[in-house]
Amino acid sequence: MPTSLRETSTKEQILDAASRLIHVRGFNKTSVDEILKESGVGKGNFYYYFKSKDVLGFAILDRSIERITREIIEKCFTDGKDPWQQLLDFLDCQVERIRRHGCTGGCPLGNLAVEMSDIHEEFRRRLNEAFDRLRSRIEDTLAQTKAQGTLRDDADIPRLAHFIVAGFEGALMMGKLHKSTDIIAGVVEELKGHLAHYRVA
Repeated sequence: MPTSLRETSTKEQILDAASRLIHVRGFNKTSVDEILKESGVGKGNFYYYFKSKDVLGFAILDRSIERITREIIEKCFTDGKDPWQQLLDFLDCQVERIRRHGCTGGCPLGNLAVEMSDIHEEFRRRLNEAFDRLRSRIEDTLAQTKAQGTLRDDADIPRLAHFIVAGFEGALMMGKLHKSTDIIAGVVEELKGHLAHYRVA
């Protein structure tokens, strides 16, 4: 195997193993030794790619953001599709994703935000930027509904976008707690109903 491919494979092994463990156990309760055991990679290789556990955590966060952007945001928020449908597709996608994973793990970004925001400023900053980008995308989509005349004039777009993000993140947390996709689906339907309240026919 060429060296570059072998290095990529080893690095991905570490990231995959660490992501699995951290998604379920949390960042602080996952040790480097556990990651080494799960990945089958030696300590020397680990520190060759990641100078510290924090650096590994940032890499996992970046990769999670890339995947969410590619698999959810870019898939749901597409040019040429009705903006209301974009918002509904985005909410439905949250439910479908959790159904596939059986309510295990919850939202990787939400989990890290709850665990790390009060104790690690760099994690908090990076997570805040990630959620801000998502919220901004939702705001842009709501602005499209306003431009086409289908959003009520009294709608506060930034506030509504925050509500949508907080709503589905809360739904994912409660679904994880109760191990119930029905709870998540129910909250998402309530979110859709709230959005419909602002829609002008």
